[in-house]
Amino acid sequence: GHVTETYPANPNGSPNGITAVTTENGRVTIMMPHPERVFRTVANSWHPENWGEDSPWMRIFRNARKQLG
Repeated sequence: GHVTETYPANPNGSPNGITAVTTENGRVTIMMPHPERVFRTVANSWHPENWGEDSPWMRIFRNARKQLG
């Protein structure tokens, strides 16, 4: 893709459109988006019909639960 600096593709105005960074070992991720706000499809203003009840963001939470146990 292409780096963006302008709204709406870069709503928070972060340099180079960065929304997240992860440490080299993968243990820490810092994110600007708020997946906890849209993990259910109903919270999205639009979504494809094939999503079902959970949005793709739910995978973050399922993976965390799997990992932590």
